[in-house]
Amino acid sequence: METLYFILLIFGTLSFGYLIGSIPVGVLIGKLHGIDISKYGSGNTGGTNVGRTLGKKAGITTMVLDIFKTFIPLLCFQLVAQFTPLKDFLANYRYSLELFNSIIAIGVCIGHTFPLFNHFKGGKCVASFAGYILFTSPILFVLGCLVFFTLLLTTKKVSICSIIAVPSVILTSLVPMILDLTVLKDPTTFNGGMYFAPNFMLHLSFITTITILLIACFVVFRHKANIHRLKQGTEPVTHFENTIDKKQD
Repeated sequence: METLYFILLIFGTLSFGYLIGSIPVGVLIGKLHGIDISKYGSGNTGGTNVGRTLGKKAGITTMVLDIFKTFIPLLCFQLVAQFTPLKDFLANYRYSLELFNSIIAIGVCIGHTFPLFNHFKGGKCVASFAGYILFTSPILFVLGCLVFFTLLLTTKKVSICSIIAVPSVILTSLVPMILDLTVLKDPTTFNGGMYFAPNFMLHLSFITTITILLIACFVVFRHKANIHRLKQGTEPVTHFENTIDKKQD
């Protein structure tokens, strides 16, 4: 019976993540400006294309909401897992909380990229990835942001920032994973990446690191057209400018 519950929970958390990820934030922002964002620029519904089409404010808003589109479902599951009878069930498996956090995050990334509510045409998953990192390890999130924005200041190309910053998180995640497998073996010294306990411990389970690797590879794959343009030297510089409202004026 426990196996059945475990399978149902996997299916339920994956479906939950996918449905939340399918909320097309970029499309909704575009509709507030009276346009279908998928018909402008690259046709992508992520924050970069929104910013190039509707300006910096709209682009940043889309990115932030897409980050929280991953962070909030993970936080909700964390709270449910800690303060409901589900806690006793998950306690039977050491890494169960990390596993289901990973499943939700993967579901959100799939939903964001192939959204049910937007004809399966979505973004490139960078912000969704960032939301997962913010939840599992705020330190890695800060390091990733430092790499991203440093590259943005020097190259002015968001695609390069994403292609380099996302894999860099994989490398840095190896440090807390090794700590978890060696120094921090006691599961009571951490709480699934979100640290409510008074003693802060740097921790990432191998499940979380594998999930980071999988999503990062997916993000890089989604940038294959950008990589091709970078090789050809035709990748444009990213400018956030509201070209739509100017035309309407």
